[in-house]
Amino acid sequence: MIQKHARAAAGLLCLLLCAACLISLVSCGNGPAETSEPAASTDDGTSQEPQTSTAPLDPYKNADGKYTLDGVNMPAFDFGESEFRVLVYSNHVQGTYFSEEIEPDLYETTDSVLNEAVRTRNDLMTERYGVTIRAIPVDSVATSLRESITTSTDICDAAMPFFSDCAVLAQDGMLYDLKQFDKYLHLDAPWWDQMANKTLSVDNRLYFTTGDISIMQKIVSSAIMFNKTLYDQLLADKYGSLYDLVKNHLWTFDVLYEMNRNTNRNLDDDPELEASKDFFGFGASTGNAISFYLGFGQHIIDKDENDLPKLVFGETESSITLSQTILSRLSEPETFLISEDYKGKVTNCWEYCLAAFGENRNVMRTTAFSAVKKLRYYDGLNPFGIIPFPLADSTQEDYYTPCGGSAYGVCIPVNVQNADFSAYMLEAMCCEGKNTITPAYYETTLKSRDLSYDDESGEMLDQYIFKNMMYDLANVYNFGGIQSMLQNLAAQKSTAVVSSLDSIRSQVQVAIDNCVDAYRSDVNS
Repeated sequence: MIQKHARAAAGLLCLLLCAACLISLVSCGNGPAETSEPAASTDDGTSQEPQTSTAPLDPYKNADGKYTLDGVNMPAFDFGESEFRVLVYSNHVQGTYFSEEIEPDLYETTDSVLNEAVRTRNDLMTERYGVTIRAIPVDSVATSLRESITTSTDICDAAMPFFSDCAVLAQDGMLYDLKQFDKYLHLDAPWWDQMANKTLSVDNRLYFTTGDISIMQKIVSSAIMFNKTLYDQLLADKYGSLYDLVKNHLWTFDVLYEMNRNTNRNLDDDPELEASKDFFGFGASTGNAISFYLGFGQHIIDKDENDLPKLVFGETESSITLSQTILSRLSEPETFLISEDYKGKVTNCWEYCLAAFGENRNVMRTTAFSAVKKLRYYDGLNPFGIIPFPLADSTQEDYYTPCGGSAYGVCIPVNVQNADFSAYMLEAMCCEGKNTITPAYYETTLKSRDLSYDDESGEMLDQYIFKNMMYDLANVYNFGGIQSMLQNLAAQKSTAVVSSLDSIRSQVQVAIDNCVDAYRSDVNS
């Protein structure tokens, strides 16, 4: 009897093992693994077919949900290097846009959560590859890099100049085309900024880009802050929630203008408005002439089907009309507080005018995210919220967030000792940065500390502000002065867009042609 039961149990075990093997074979096939729910019974007692999920696992993440290089087929690491040096901006000259994301403990002002995230990432690089990460802080990355290349001096393995400096260095043949290193750099991976890749490539060459190795592209991006108390007192009854306006696609430039029109007023007997003591509707800068335009989803420099830059500003009547509307309204002293109106009169015109918001004398203003951190130092500041740049009108499909030319461009200089090593480490740091650096800044510092007044500002960041980053080659290359043109018109309180464009159109094209020629003649490509 015992033997009979034993044989039956063995047979049952064999059947179970066969079934397990079949399941394993199915799930290990070429297609994605399928999972099934048990058959469900209907009201009449019959069974339904189980629901089958065919969603593939994220190839860029491990079982713990962390981003990993396992899914990009990185080759074996055997470069024999013990240190990876990145040339970055120090805080000696750059009071705001200095690097804090390469090496920890460089500056006492760095937020502790970011400092620890950098340390964690760097420790992982040492643990995995035996490589120590070092920042090489200098006053000017572009100047130091150019000098090192000219004198054949070995000072770094990679560099992070501003976008605008990268553009000059690349045209001078001082940077490698990153696409050469496709064995190590997987530029289509989620830790690289895909919109930056798309915008910054020229003639299918990519000399610099950005991603989760840096936080500067977020820091120099722009949005709109509003003083919640002042808004509730002055505007909420008429316009309702600003968050709802955004969600309902009603947050337009016309609405922004009408809200703040004729709001500026004196708070003393002096008839002249003064940023340090009076009340203002909307705070802005001359650079916002471009920011608003890009926020409308418009390009100044776009690219053709061959990935070559082309001037598109002025090609349509709407591009002229939209820019003239922006310039006309920015020139109204009774509505806008323009920072550059105080340039030369005070030490720092931007921080001087930011004080109007910090002291609850400004309803709303454009802001780079670098300024959000500076508001921590204003005791008594009312709770504030943040929303994206407005739409041109309610027919515009998406909100766009302009990113300036002061973002860091990740690049490999042509005089590095081992370019393959540089590419490998940039990939590894960028990937791990998505697990450490980006959450530390975006989730913990920006959302939970600087914008902790409500959850809706966090939703604005996720769903509207950082969803569609807008890069434009005009901000990066300033071909023929095209970027400076709009900013200069704003400074002059002028709307002479057509004549100004006509005066520089030919030199814009010459600058574009020279750029393309420089890249095509690059011996390092």
